[in-house]
Amino acid sequence: MRVLHVASEVAPFAQSGGLADVLAGLPAALAGHGVLTAVLIPLYRGVPDKLAAAGIALGPGVPIGLELGVHRLTAAIRLAQVGQVRHGFLDCPALYDREGALYGPHATAEFGDNHVRFAALGKAALAAGEILLGGIPDVLHLHDWQGGAAAIYARLAGARSLIVTTIHNLAYRGIFPKAVMAELGIPWSLFTSDQIEFYDQLSFLKAGLALADVATTVSPSYAREILTPERGEALDGFLRWNVKRVVGIVNGIDTVAWDPASDPALPAAFSRIDLAGKAVCRAQLASELGLPLADHEPLIGVISRMTDQKGLDLVADVVPELARLGARLVVLGAGEPVLERRFRWLADVFREHVAVRIGFNGDLARRIYAGSDLFAMPSRFEPCGLGQLYAMRYGAIPVVHAVGGLRDTVIDPGDAELARGRGTGIRFAQATSLALALALDRAVKLFRDQTVVEVVRRAAMARDSSWTASAQQYLQLYRSLAG
Repeated sequence: MRVLHVASEVAPFAQSGGLADVLAGLPAALAGHGVLTAVLIPLYRGVPDKLAAAGIALGPGVPIGLELGVHRLTAAIRLAQVGQVRHGFLDCPALYDREGALYGPHATAEFGDNHVRFAALGKAALAAGEILLGGIPDVLHLHDWQGGAAAIYARLAGARSLIVTTIHNLAYRGIFPKAVMAELGIPWSLFTSDQIEFYDQLSFLKAGLALADVATTVSPSYAREILTPERGEALDGFLRWNVKRVVGIVNGIDTVAWDPASDPALPAAFSRIDLAGKAVCRAQLASELGLPLADHEPLIGVISRMTDQKGLDLVADVVPELARLGARLVVLGAGEPVLERRFRWLADVFREHVAVRIGFNGDLARRIYAGSDLFAMPSRFEPCGLGQLYAMRYGAIPVVHAVGGLRDTVIDPGDAELARGRGTGIRFAQATSLALALALDRAVKLFRDQTVVEVVRRAAMARDSSWTASAQQYLQLYRSLAG
């Protein structure tokens, strides 16, 4: 079976979020099951240097013609072998060789021609299968709105590939003015409410879903939530009636790269069997951050984009409660300027209880996962989430809002069952600062019973968060489509 993944990013070469981690993990896991697998992404500025730093050769370009309506683009696909997965990088300097972030001049802005940039990626997928896989893909697996245009061009070309479109976050729908239809060579016959039209605009994600054989998303709970008006982003009716099938499959993580027993970023190694190094990581992290920390005071970690979706305002709300709880907090992240300023102020006013680092540092993130006793994720919605998976892997007990993938991956059967090792963390039902404060109060009490906290920690670390099970589910899905 040949499978081509089309996406906008892949770790560690081009990354803005968890999507890149999925594109690094899922294709590799599928290849481990004997699937001939390739990934197609743009060749952004800086990617060749990152490949070279990793010791991976980037081959010469295979020229392809990209005709998109009024656009005639000079492009090529350049190959790189990453483990068992062949990576194709779409080399089109006019579209991708730019200063700034992947999608705009900075993280909170977008390039004005993103419709052209990702339509070109979709059109290139038609040629990429032959170049990367040696034949027409059996499955064209598209990711988020940036991959959605591939479904349009594949259907227009009469491609025989089965199409799977995965929603990583429905809030990002790839919406553009309908005037770009003619510019991109998309026929108006597709501009209907049951295909690619979205409130008199064009949506690349809706196109990918409407033209797919099956839609997937990254957890079973999120698959149910997006069928409701509350979480459907004005697509819930379309998803219920016009999409053939919606399946939820939880993401995994790279359990080799994320292993506290061998992670070089940590001051001490530890495992579920031998937790002694966890205490060393905790003490070193507190020292590094300048936080006084007694044995009975839990250290709560938060690593997140500072956005409304992630509930970082709720974390800020509960900071004054930390003294009463007898807990310390470390926050690593960046995002909305208002939240960044608020956390800087909190770190100054509550400097004995809060340490804040604005930005992102991969090694520091690993030290926070390893050194934290608890890990808070109060997301208002969370399609899957990776932070809770990393936290459990590193023995930080998650405290999460019971929504989406957080509900599916963190098991909270109640305190008595947690004490028996039958759960992996603490969940709360409402995305409010009061609910978060009450959940943290419960978590702090759990932490102070050292026998119980060790049982829960070991249970969390024992959870299988690898890509193996998820890849098997995707493989079963591909085979069911192929008959």
